[in-house]
Amino acid sequence: MRSVKNWMILSLIGFSIAGCSRKVNHNTRDLTPLAGCWEVSPVSELKGSPSEWRLFSWRPDSSLIQSMIYEIGPRSRLRTMDIDVTVQGGIVSWNGYQGVLNKTLDTMIVSKGHNVQKTLWRFVRNRSADSLMTALYSYKASPYTYRVPQLRDDGWLTTDMSDVGVGSDKINRLIRDISQGRHGDIHSFLIVKDNRLVVEEYFCENGSKHGPFITGHFCDRVHHLASTTKSVTSILVGIAIDRGFINNIEDPIHQYLPEYTELFTEQKKQIRISHMLTMTPGYQWRQFRVSDDKNDAMAMWHTDDVIRFVLQKPIEAEPGEKFNYTNGVPTVTGEIIKNAVGMELKDFAEKVLFHPLGITTYNWTSYPDGSMETDGGLALRPRDLAKIGQLFVNGGEWEGQRIVSEVWVRESTRERLRFGNSLQWGYGYHWMQAESRIGEHVVRSYFVPGDGSQILAVFPDLRLVIVFTAGNYGVDPNPVYYSLFEKYILTAVIG
Repeated sequence: MRSVKNWMILSLIGFSIAGCSRKVNHNTRDLTPLAGCWEVSPVSELKGSPSEWRLFSWRPDSSLIQSMIYEIGPRSRLRTMDIDVTVQGGIVSWNGYQGVLNKTLDTMIVSKGHNVQKTLWRFVRNRSADSLMTALYSYKASPYTYRVPQLRDDGWLTTDMSDVGVGSDKINRLIRDISQGRHGDIHSFLIVKDNRLVVEEYFCENGSKHGPFITGHFCDRVHHLASTTKSVTSILVGIAIDRGFINNIEDPIHQYLPEYTELFTEQKKQIRISHMLTMTPGYQWRQFRVSDDKNDAMAMWHTDDVIRFVLQKPIEAEPGEKFNYTNGVPTVTGEIIKNAVGMELKDFAEKVLFHPLGITTYNWTSYPDGSMETDGGLALRPRDLAKIGQLFVNGGEWEGQRIVSEVWVRESTRERLRFGNSLQWGYGYHWMQAESRIGEHVVRSYFVPGDGSQILAVFPDLRLVIVFTAGNYGVDPNPVYYSLFEKYILTAVIG
């Protein structure tokens, strides 16, 4: 494989040198094989690397451009652009990329960068996606018109938002703002009120593309949940306790991790499952505001034993005393669940949670060593994520079936820690808590945010569930969304 890679790099360099003195060829005949959709993957086939489609389109003057990139993985981001594509000396070039077509004109090895920074990508012609990509690229949204969500065979009843007392003016205004890009790259927005799905809207490219066609395409696609995954991890702990697989939330974690007995000092033996769910086991962990080489969350992708990597971390605080947000701890919790129930975590989740909720489509990734990403690797359809919220509104039941105990719903969402500066947040078993003041009303809620501005928010007293998915990575979603909740949604609900 290494010799093949070296040949590719040398071929690209040779073609580049040979073509330096040649005139750029804008001949339509040379560019014609490139027009359409290409599926992109890294030559190295690194696990977890993004998979995307790229569209090359004609301008009216018969010049060719790279016009759109669509991440077909669960992040579902779409970006349009207008980048010239040229052919010179057999080399296809655009925006720092250089590619060489094979003889059948359906595969292209593309490089970007120089020397040690050079990366190689495999472009494969995907004619079956031409019509979809062209439709997505050319789609122009009409002015927004509210539509009752489609009634589908997935357990949801739908109705007009006015039927459950939700005022349309504020909601319509929020959706128009999203469509104008005022809240970044929002991908979906759902409202469930009184056990009815009343708002379901999908967007892409900073909201500018929306409407029935966009909804029809994206509503069946799973979306990356990032840390909103932790809501499901917490629920699975509760179900494991309900069914007797875990004795008690205060059980020491070492009882469920026999393979790592030698790592548990007397101090570490004091760590309880409750500490794991509140991010207070006391492990030393650096995840934010540090360079990549010192970032423990990044290092988890480069170890052959993720669980050992976390458990061998030194203790810097007594268990239960210090909150420290970490991707490592909920990953260990996933291993605890797996060992306690005696089956793979995905199989357990499907049996006791997904299947009873009618969730048939999902994706749950793992680390290179096989450890499940119970910290942030789950992808669900937004309608299915909303079911998690409705399950809690219903006290642990769905369609009359008990899935998790009402005790766990209450205890896992109860505030156990409080932190924040200007904005105050509570923290339970991976569920955060907040209060909003709307006029004379104080509205309590609990929610689980995720990077990229994913959020599942539950307002139990209002029997209200709100879901957002998005591509706003690197932005703290909590203050952003609670501003939207208070300005638009809660005022629309309370009146």
